[in-house]
Amino acid sequence: MKFFDIALFNLYRQESTVSGAPIVGMAIISGVANGFLLGIINAAVSAVSSTSLNFRYLLMFAIAMAIFVIGKKFALTRGTIVSENMIRKVRVRISDKIRNSELLFIESLGKAEIYTRLTQDTNLISQSAAIIINACQSAIMLFFCMLYIAYLSKAAFFVSIIAIVAGASLYLYNRETAITELRETMRKETQFFDLLNHILDGFKELKINRRKSNHLFKFFEEIAIAAERLKTKTAVMFVSELTFSQIFFYILIAINIFLLPRLSPSHSELTIRITAAILFIIGPLEMLVQAIPIFTRANVAVENIYELESQLDRAREAAGSQDLKPAVEEERKFFNRIAFESVVFYYCDKDGTPLFTVGPITLSVHRGEIVFVVGGNGSGKSTFLKLLTGLYYPILGGIRLDNEYLGKKTYGAYRELFSIIFTDFHLFDRLYGLEKIDNEKVKELLKLMELSNKTEVIGDVITKTDLSHGQRQRLAMVVALLEDKEIYVFDEWAAGQDPEFKKYFYEVLLRDLRSKGKTIICATHDDRYFDRADRVLKMEFGKFVE
Repeated sequence: MKFFDIALFNLYRQESTVSGAPIVGMAIISGVANGFLLGIINAAVSAVSSTSLNFRYLLMFAIAMAIFVIGKKFALTRGTIVSENMIRKVRVRISDKIRNSELLFIESLGKAEIYTRLTQDTNLISQSAAIIINACQSAIMLFFCMLYIAYLSKAAFFVSIIAIVAGASLYLYNRETAITELRETMRKETQFFDLLNHILDGFKELKINRRKSNHLFKFFEEIAIAAERLKTKTAVMFVSELTFSQIFFYILIAINIFLLPRLSPSHSELTIRITAAILFIIGPLEMLVQAIPIFTRANVAVENIYELESQLDRAREAAGSQDLKPAVEEERKFFNRIAFESVVFYYCDKDGTPLFTVGPITLSVHRGEIVFVVGGNGSGKSTFLKLLTGLYYPILGGIRLDNEYLGKKTYGAYRELFSIIFTDFHLFDRLYGLEKIDNEKVKELLKLMELSNKTEVIGDVITKTDLSHGQRQRLAMVVALLEDKEIYVFDEWAAGQDPEFKKYFYEVLLRDLRSKGKTIICATHDDRYFDRADRVLKMEFGKFVE
């Protein structure tokens, strides 16, 4: 059947390092024991007149029920642990591939697609594990019950409202403790998705700064593991509640079989047997009906997740991207000239038709220069800056760093020259990638940017990033100055500042950076400050003009 086709089973084979045989075995044993309970109960009904036989069947009932409970709880608990381990591995691995992919691919795919796959789809798979295992056990029990009902009467139907209400009441009575644990689990999950948001929104900054990327990702893995442990604990608690609620149903059945016949001998033997059989069949049947759509959605979710991973792998192979490696001191931190030689880049639609072209561009940027890039909105300034910083690759032409042409394998080291603040910049909640933080310098910069009374840095944690746009820009400048890179790229940084900070930026900060040997490239509209630049490059329709 297509229902069992079989992405979920492929997920287990590919991701799990734990054998599933004990889980399957205990599920089967539990299902068989559950089926035997029906036979034991009805056999006991036929022997209600014999005290010794009733005692023997009661003992058999207790043993079968114990086997059922132990087997079911083992299968569900182990299944939960295995599934959460697989989900954590998939999330961390795909997130690692996301940070190693290229900006253009992330922009074309869209964050919504990634969030859906790594949040909703993985949660659906996680939630479906216990339901599917429970459904498999119910199917085995249902098989035995159906055979027995066919033997007794094909027309037999009966529903026990008392058992259903009693089981549901027990579940609701004990759920408060589980809800408390669930809230803590959700809090940790929120931290996980917040960090995932940092990886996506701060993609450009991470791509430029390898040390920052590795630092953030280490913290990301720690949160992922903590979330896994909490989710497992909460899920096991719900499993226990479910198990004990079902025990209550069987206690009711035992009372019905072992006590009620003593109180009312007129009960029809056949009626009692049919009633017991129907009580047994209602639960498994409902479980199977509920499990079918859940199984189907989980199956599709696995396919979607692996398709996302395949897209990431294909895009990475096409771009020739390399794994991020730990930043080392020997990496190049000096340059004299960056030269664009007939560089062309264009955006394409889904059919590969070019939509907007930047270039051809032939120009050089020299060490210690202040260069302004001007032009109207949509002229191509931001695209040029992404080409300059290595976030986009040229489609035609090439870029030389001093006397060496950049290749895909050297772009990683090239990007480390830059510190960037784009118009859509991202503020991280920590100073990722800064191994040695000079607290006095941090305080000095925060004071300089008039942020001392707005936020602070404790250890490497920025206590508050929920600021106004202009304040966030200034906080981003503090981080950029702490990174102390060779080249600073600012995309309309001063546009959101008041006149005082705008003047400070153009007349003081840029000159101070140049005096330290830094190179500055600014996209700007502030024509009154054009004379502060060594060169002003004007861009129109993707090309530089006189």
